[in-house]
Amino acid sequence: MSAAVPGNTVIRAARPEDIDALIELAATTFHDTYCTMDDPADIAIYVTTNFTRRVFADILADASMTLSVAESGGRLVGYLQTSRSPPPPCVSGPAPIELARLYLRQEAIGTGLGAALMREMHAQARGQGCETSWLVVYRRNDKARDFYRRWDFAEVGVKDFQFGGKVYSDPVMSAPVREV
Repeated sequence: MSAAVPGNTVIRAARPEDIDALIELAATTFHDTYCTMDDPADIAIYVTTNFTRRVFADILADASMTLSVAESGGRLVGYLQTSRSPPPPCVSGPAPIELARLYLRQEAIGTGLGAALMREMHAQARGQGCETSWLVVYRRNDKARDFYRRWDFAEVGVKDFQFGGKVYSDPVMSAPVREV
């Protein structure tokens, strides 16, 4: 668990009984983040395809992935997913780990919870012997890109992402795993 977590928030490993709350959290945060950038119908299709009981159960069962939740007052307010997936060729650092998702409810943005989840990601990565972190971020999500830059992530390439019948070339960002 991270040392400095805002308020009464606890960061912990996700459990099977969290799946329904994770579905709601993922759907809400995805919608809130992208509702002004993309077609609501495309968002709805993405949410119903990618945030299901089966998807979250598979993540929890996969030893190459971690799923952590931030809980405050009995409610999930954020989550973090990492994966030991093969990186794209533009990620050149040793022992890579993917920051697959870092999602926060709108009301948690700016509270320090994003930083707490990043510290948790770095702690988990170090615990797994990883030295390089990488992620793919939506090219139009300037808030997220700025946040990752504050954590020393730099754009190292692009990766295609299909959404709403279109293919987007989104930035791949990478950074050394920190001692935090």
